Amino acid sequence: MTEAEQKINSFLVDVFNDVLRLEEDDLAKGPYKNLSVSEMHVLEAVDSAAGGETMRELAARLRVTASTLTVAVKTLEQKGYLVRSRAEEDRRRVTVTLTGAARGALERHAAFHEKLVDRVSRRLTPAQMDQLADTLAALHGFFTAIQ
Repeated sequence: MTEAEQKINSFLVDVFNDVLRLEEDDLAKGPYKNLSVSEMHVLEAVDSAAGGETMRELAARLRVTASTLTVAVKTLEQKGYLVRSRAEEDRRRVTVTLTGAARGALERHAAFHEKLVDRVSRRLTPAQMDQLADTLAALHGFFTAIQ
């Protein structure tokens, strides 16, 4: 690995771990202490589906097995964040919807991300922000393509 490649590798590992730690710390300090970061990401996925996806579709989008998602959803349902329901026309079709508590947790988590981005943007010029956004979009495209 070249020196530049080593720097990029270290950066990716460090940034991933830093963001994960910051998310964990924010959850632990707030009113949603009983949620893990991975549970929060499940809630975000359910929210973006707007109640229209089945458990199988949601699992595929999260890139987890149906059984892994079932365990997570059961836990979130017990904690009062999700409600599972079966479709009347096809009882095999299970969907999940957010509760009011989940919406509150998502609002707080979105505020955390806004604060994080705001702190970054205050340290960069508008041109640097544009370049960072373009570079991160390219990086995301790369990771999406190799999945």
